[in-house]
Amino acid sequence: MADGDLVFQSTKLRRVYDYWKAKRGTRRLPARRDIDPLDLGFVLGDIALVDVLYEPLRFRFRLDGTHQVQRFGFDMTGKLLDEYPDPEMRALIDASYRDVVASGRPALRRRDLIADGRSFVYEVAILPMTVAGDRVEMLLSCIDFDIPRPA
Repeated sequence: MADGDLVFQSTKLRRVYDYWKAKRGTRRLPARRDIDPLDLGFVLGDIALVDVLYEPLRFRFRLDGTHQVQRFGFDMTGKLLDEYPDPEMRALIDASYRDVVASGRPALRRRDLIADGRSFVYEVAILPMTVAGDRVEMLLSCIDFDIPRPA
């Protein structure tokens, strides 16, 4: 999906995406140092920062936002995605993260699902970043739980 194809239902996620694009400028990816958490105060609790580990490809949560922790009921900060307690949700997240790493492009996903016996409806933006260079080394994931259930 090309960047221009992202159609947001969430105005918060649109703002985060526009911020990411502005920080990227003419580069393929913004660097992590370009992103100032103070600029994202309006969604800070909804953000996860995820390190991309290579060989083998895995994902470690550097930060799991407080709203996500409250909503899902556990904190992934400092943990590998492999430790995510719900196997179906873990597989869904893993596939989304792998897609973004492989393409180097942001992704938008809408979810209406049952995980760990609970219902979740949300929209998530997954935005790739680099530390240095042009390789995807981090993901900024932002969730909006305040979207209506699809009709």
